[in-house]
Amino acid sequence: MLHVVTAKNRSRYDRLRDSMHRDRKSVFVDRLGWALEIADGEREIDQFDTPDAVYVIEADAEQRHLASLRLLPTTKPHLMSEVFPFLCEGEVPRGPDIWELTRLCVRPDLPRSEQQRLRGIVWHGALQFAFATGIRKFTGVTHAQFLSAVLASGLEVEPLGLPQNYAGSMIGAHVVHFGVDDMRREERKLGLASSFASAPALAATN
Repeated sequence: MLHVVTAKNRSRYDRLRDSMHRDRKSVFVDRLGWALEIADGEREIDQFDTPDAVYVIEADAEQRHLASLRLLPTTKPHLMSEVFPFLCEGEVPRGPDIWELTRLCVRPDLPRSEQQRLRGIVWHGALQFAFATGIRKFTGVTHAQFLSAVLASGLEVEPLGLPQNYAGSMIGAHVVHFGVDDMRREERKLGLASSFASAPALAATN
């Protein structure tokens, strides 16, 4: 079941968020070797996991994390503005209709085909959230191994600068433009309807 977790409802999702942060540590630190902050040696939590963050999370029947992503308003400090502004040849894109999408994570013990399906579900959830709240662009920083998937998404992807080496990996910044037709195409591809388990939280973030 898909959930959108905001500052107003996150107290109801403590267990689910804890499961998400543990999987983020397993994926980004243990498997990919990223040098990220670890809380209590078990959970990946950084300075941008604040009340401003919105999480789109797919959970199983026992409220355990399956897949998730994080959305941050670019009108506040976020990963690109504070850590990776050098990836942008011009100014870091900011505005009320531009949010940053980061930390796309799928539980690592699942089969590859199921991981791919779950990525599609939370991506579709992010688009739903965007259209419910007036967002029209997502920015992001992508490692080279994931860039091909972003470019193959069928969306309008605009590079913000040339990829650069950072801590031994090639990374680049981009902005994704989307419209209603893009969301409908994702729905057809995934066989999904436009629904949220926590739909009332959508409007509450504006």
